[in-house]
Amino acid sequence: MVGITRLKNGKFQLQVRRKGLPKLDKVFESKDEALAAEAAAVRKQKPIPGDVTLNELWERYRVSREFSEKSEKTQDTEAGRIKPVLASLGEYSIKALEADTSLIYDYMDERARYISPRTKKKLSGTSIRLEVAALSALVAFAKTRKQVRENFVSGISRPVSKRRKRRIPPVEQGKVKIYARNSDERLAKAARFILLVRHLGCRPGELAQLRIRDINLTNQELVFRDTKNGDDRCVHITSEAAEMLHLQLGDVSDDSEFLFGTRSRSGAWVPYNYAYGINLLSEREVIGKDFHMHAGRREFISRAIESSVPLLTIKKQTGHKSVQALEIYDEGLSTAPEIRAELDRLASKVKQEGLLGAFEALGMTEQQRKKLLGMLNEDGWISFDDVAKVKKKR
Repeated sequence: MVGITRLKNGKFQLQVRRKGLPKLDKVFESKDEALAAEAAAVRKQKPIPGDVTLNELWERYRVSREFSEKSEKTQDTEAGRIKPVLASLGEYSIKALEADTSLIYDYMDERARYISPRTKKKLSGTSIRLEVAALSALVAFAKTRKQVRENFVSGISRPVSKRRKRRIPPVEQGKVKIYARNSDERLAKAARFILLVRHLGCRPGELAQLRIRDINLTNQELVFRDTKNGDDRCVHITSEAAEMLHLQLGDVSDDSEFLFGTRSRSGAWVPYNYAYGINLLSEREVIGKDFHMHAGRREFISRAIESSVPLLTIKKQTGHKSVQALEIYDEGLSTAPEIRAELDRLASKVKQEGLLGAFEALGMTEQQRKKLLGMLNEDGWISFDDVAKVKKKR
């Protein structure tokens, strides 16, 4: 066991009780001192033949063929997510982590307590889960290089992401549409971005990186390059989406290749920072404080399902790997007008079948049954008196 405990007097106690490491039980004035002592103790671990530290493994992975074949975006994402993992566990050997996975659970506990200096909030479960996913990718690489027998991180339970159910109600969409023509270019840009995600059903990150050259308004199509699933995806441009594209194209700077873009500190254009745009509209109460950009994608998919659009058609537009992946959007939608109409039609058919069965059970002839069906009122009902009258006329 290796652990740091905060004592009641505000000091920090470091305890080391692990095979291969020198035993240690010492109190330090600050947590940083305790962490430094822990790292020093880990470096003194008796080496296992063929073993490497997590830091060394990352350096090998970073220059490997497997890493180089990933897209630049994926490489940057993995490098960012593994950084805090290496800061905490980098000095541990890969086999030591395999022998004692409690270290990874300790890491997740530590990250759950961490407060971001930028947001002043604790890290979300999603952030922690993605950091552990980056560690898992690194250990998977170690498996291919025979450093470990199995990916021991894959079996570790991780924080579960809370399922988002936020959609965009008509009133909110109306407000956003008004702001799409605002004289403040920043507000108009953010509003158009939200509406395009809503009407294209794309991922926000895909739209943020969309190049102008990949838009073909004449053919009503555009192409998202190098998407989450590693392919290019051509999607249909609806009339609502075309309207927003026309507006945005009229405001794009001549030196920008992006439909939406953000100026970096160096002055170069980079993919749009849509979080900034959300904040601007939220401050003006155009959208709710709980708004997140994925709500537009959810609204597109949910409305398509409610309108009985085939799942395969939706999948081609949204870029999901399978139609099964769309099932999370198919919930709580039975009160939508289109679904109500379908259910009512089914109920009417079932009711009619039940009546026919009842008439047959009463011994009525086919001619009598047909006559009774013609006597049904608008709600699909018939009185017992009418049934009795028809039955008498045999």
